[in-house]
Amino acid sequence: MAQKNSSSQGKSGKGCFKGCLVVLVIIVVCITGLEIFRRYAMRRYEENFLKTYTPSAELAEIAQKTSLTDKAKKIFYQADPEFIGSDIFATYCLGRNGAELALACARSSTPDNKKSSKPRIFLLRIEEPEFADSRFPSSAHEILHIAYRKLSTEERERIGNLIDQELARRQDDSHLRGIGDIIKTSGDDANEELRNEMHSIFGVEYRDISSELEEYYAQYFFDRKALVLLYENAGFEKRIRKIGEIARQTKIVDSQLTSMSTQLTAYQKSGDTDSYNSMVAEFNAKVYQYNAKVQEGKKLYSDIEVLYALINPSYQPPQEKTR
Repeated sequence: MAQKNSSSQGKSGKGCFKGCLVVLVIIVVCITGLEIFRRYAMRRYEENFLKTYTPSAELAEIAQKTSLTDKAKKIFYQADPEFIGSDIFATYCLGRNGAELALACARSSTPDNKKSSKPRIFLLRIEEPEFADSRFPSSAHEILHIAYRKLSTEERERIGNLIDQELARRQDDSHLRGIGDIIKTSGDDANEELRNEMHSIFGVEYRDISSELEEYYAQYFFDRKALVLLYENAGFEKRIRKIGEIARQTKIVDSQLTSMSTQLTAYQKSGDTDSYNSMVAEFNAKVYQYNAKVQEGKKLYSDIEVLYALINPSYQPPQEKTR
């Protein structure tokens, strides 16, 4: 019986190994080359995007009036912004009640033909001229949400710390505190969600922020003060701020009335008629003050009730008290 040639077998095995290794190297080189090409093509696309993209007149006006830099314009236009009606807005954009007060949203998980792998910006189509200017601060608010998600881990932590410091500096700001309270009960990563929301709020709504944050926002807005002015003068946002201010004032007066009511009850039980009668006039004056604020708030709310219900459907305005 003939014996197998072990030397021949070894050479064959080595040849197969070398061949497989060569194929593997070719595959790795091809994959690496494709990835390099993909990154190059993406970089070229980003560099040339604004040269080839033509926004609609509506979107170009938003970019111009909100002082968007080229970097922010790319974020805005690549989010494929679209104006939608109130019925679709309620389906796509309804989120935490009262936590986000922009009449817009950035969503990737949208139904039907709106699905996208990247966040898209949806803006509420508002026909009333008095409230149509909300599209300017609302657009900027959503642009900053997308910008926040694009930050690297290190940069997001750095900016997050600056936002935390800004919040700590504004501990008495009941507007911020109210939004924070809503987010903390949302069940999500509350701290990260809070930073994300405040990243948009500080950029759009507040004039006096730290120099570090001001420098950071400059990459998105070449005149951020003009953007804040748009927010301050917008018909919807102006009423929202006033309603919030009235709510804070009525809360204080309500607490005072509760304390006075307790004292009046104590005077009644003890038979101290003189003290009771002397406090009644003060109590009634406080009730009048409270009711006047409630009426003012209701009037403002009636102006924006339909719009406000889209972002905070559970809101109920305070009711008047009886003397």
